Amino acid sequence: MSPKIIDSATQHAREAQILAAALRYIQQESIATLTVDKLVKELPFSKGTIYNHFSGKEDILLALCNSGMTILADLFLRAERFDGIPRERGLAIHFAYMLYARLYPTQFMLVLSAKTSNITDKASERQKQANLILESQLFEPVTSVFQDALAQNLMDLPVSMTIEQLGFACWSLSFGTNALLLEDVERCGKRTGMVVERELLNNVALLFDGMRLRPYSHEFDWSTTLHRLKHETFKEEVTQLEARGVVLAV
Repeated sequence: MSPKIIDSATQHAREAQILAAALRYIQQESIATLTVDKLVKELPFSKGTIYNHFSGKEDILLALCNSGMTILADLFLRAERFDGIPRERGLAIHFAYMLYARLYPTQFMLVLSAKTSNITDKASERQKQANLILESQLFEPVTSVFQDALAQNLMDLPVSMTIEQLGFACWSLSFGTNALLLEDVERCGKRTGMVVERELLNNVALLFDGMRLRPYSHEFDWSTTLHRLKHETFKEEVTQLEARGVVLAV
């Protein structure tokens, strides 16, 4: 008997249901113990149905990573559209990444596992291609900040560095700050008492000043920019955090 053909809407709904179950499992248990057999117990589908949509556990993990990146890409696009000078847009992108990390901590940290060769080598071409497209979508708003700053004479490109390297510096700083100061990460020593949003803004100021992206941190009223980000551009996300009892310290 040939497999039953389903329409695209049903396929999308099933895949979303499978990914939601996988995300719940990871949040309650761990990535390491996730298996397709365990997912079957959480879903109204057979094991065969899951394999009709995903090639295996690794494919599901990369798909989860991609779904998170899709959310982040939307936040970055809104940051890129912020009506301001390039450095304000750069700040908006870092602010957006911080909101994503706090609202979706599991998806945020999942990138560490989903991007390893153990996962990508076993994932489907569909998910791998989607991941590459999403990476490009995430990188474009960052590089546009530097391109526009150079065009407007608001930046001097650091010697022996490309715009792509500047973009990577932004990503690594933002990811590291958020990862080290997430609420469910044990803090000790010098990290005790540090608040992620405040430390992220401090680090971004140091980074952009070091990149000679103007105006420098002491030359502009960045509090006005932050107010607009919180109450206009990302009002919905800030409201979601407040509903969880999180009031931003900036």
